[in-house]
Amino acid sequence: MPRRHVLPLAIGMLTAPLIAMSAPAVAAPPVHAPVAAMAAKKDFCRITVSSATIRAQPRKSAAAVGTAYKGDTCTAHGWAGGDSTWVKVTMKRTGVTGYVHSSLVAWGKEELTQTGP
Repeated sequence: MPRRHVLPLAIGMLTAPLIAMSAPAVAAPPVHAPVAAMAAKKDFCRITVSSATIRAQPRKSAAAVGTAYKGDTCTAHGWAGGDSTWVKVTMKRTGVTGYVHSSLVAWGKEELTQTGP
């Protein structure tokens, strides 16, 4: 191999891993349970923002059917549509059923805490 090709090759071999390590990591999209799985489990959920509008349909322009507040608990019935943007919920405090933007809720297994002696 001619000498003039060795230096660029060596530099490329040394810098490529460094460039790869310095590239920003691409966040993986959130993994959501399929509608059928979530609907069967009826997951516990909680509102995570100061207030959330519960809508009649899974879109921002839909009529509001209620308001939930931070810490309010709910039951998640499944994803609305295929993009996992809206989740169908029933609020435990008010009994209102509707759709809430998925960024406003957290869900998982309900945890029970002892409140007495």
